[in-house]
Amino acid sequence: MSDKILLIAGGSDPAGSEMDGNEDSLFNRQNSFGNLLANKIGYTPVNIAISGSANTGITRSVLEWFDTEYKPNSKVFVLIGFADSIRMEAPWHRPTWHNKNNAYADWFSQTSVDYMRITPALQKYNDDEDLIEDYQRFMACAENFLQIYSANLVLQLQYFFNSKKIPYLLLNTLYMFDKNMKQLQWYLKQIDNKRYINFDNNDESFFTRYDKLGFKNNLAKYLHHGIEPHKLYAEYLYKHITTHNLLEYT
Repeated sequence: MSDKILLIAGGSDPAGSEMDGNEDSLFNRQNSFGNLLANKIGYTPVNIAISGSANTGITRSVLEWFDTEYKPNSKVFVLIGFADSIRMEAPWHRPTWHNKNNAYADWFSQTSVDYMRITPALQKYNDDEDLIEDYQRFMACAENFLQIYSANLVLQLQYFFNSKKIPYLLLNTLYMFDKNMKQLQWYLKQIDNKRYINFDNNDESFFTRYDKLGFKNNLAKYLHHGIEPHKLYAEYLYKHITTHNLLEYT
């Protein structure tokens, strides 16, 4: 493995999902904003993003990768695209299938098969999945709780990277924080805003930013961007990283 790695984690947007109409493909991964950014900075991309991920799974996958794959003599920069803060994952009573839908990920979290990823639109397929509806009801009435939970995950990663002296950049791909929520204020003040780009502006999340600019991907079934927004966002992230010298831990 290269001694200069860009570890890319998140949900379907960092995976480049549906760029070519497929949920996952080599083309999508290679042309995702994270992989394009890796090319710009001269790092080898290791794209472990998994479509449908909740922020708990995204966080755990990064920590698990460092636990099993990280070599102390390698140079790693981490790019994480957080998903909608309302998403959840639940410990599940049988193995889940997420690896089958993400065959082109460069690495797959072994712990993830023990969790069901739950979104508001997820439908049950078997009689033993009635619990999905219970979680969805909780999601609908606990948005504030889930935003605070996501803020804790952000701080968990921030403190982890600081303890290891690992440079990183965090971003939102979907709606994340209501900056006007009183109970959230203390958590948001702890965030390193130089290393978490536009964390308090949901209009600047990856999907919303380019949706508002009028970009549409006619190949996508589940509202994912095509190749041009990924190119533009890679340029945007590259400018932010180089302007603030984020490739080095400071």
